[in-house]
Amino acid sequence: MEGVRGIVVFALVGVFAASMIAAAAIDVRSRRFPNILAAFMSLVAVGLAWSLYSAPVFFTHVCCSIAFLCVLVGFELVWRRASGRSGLGMGDVKALAILALLSPLAAFAAFCISILLLSIICLVRRLESLPLLPLLLPAFAFLVVICPSVWSRLDGSMVF
Repeated sequence: MEGVRGIVVFALVGVFAASMIAAAAIDVRSRRFPNILAAFMSLVAVGLAWSLYSAPVFFTHVCCSIAFLCVLVGFELVWRRASGRSGLGMGDVKALAILALLSPLAAFAAFCISILLLSIICLVRRLESLPLLPLLLPAFAFLVVICPSVWSRLDGSMVF
């Protein structure tokens, strides 16, 4: 049974990685994160998280994901009303919520790193905005692949 679980996890990781690459490419090209791709990635992330974590850890990750989503949507609505301009795109918010299903702390750290990098790039190149997903998704992948033991200790869970 453990061998089958390993194959399922491996397949889900591959599908999730491929969909992350597709999401970043679409964001670069059209500055969008299509809802259908976000829904697909959410389902894959839920399946992967359910396969990797115990039920209490899984539900904690789901709650963190929902919290990130609510806080960032609320912040964005206030920002748009106050400034009259958009800040984060809703695709960026969806992506963070999806990543938080797998590792909330790594997702938050990747979000902070990618916002910092985006700010530096925009300042240096004197640009008003750039797509975030091409920075967010590789930062998350780097954090969970290179430093999995850090996140597993902090999250109380194992990270793929």
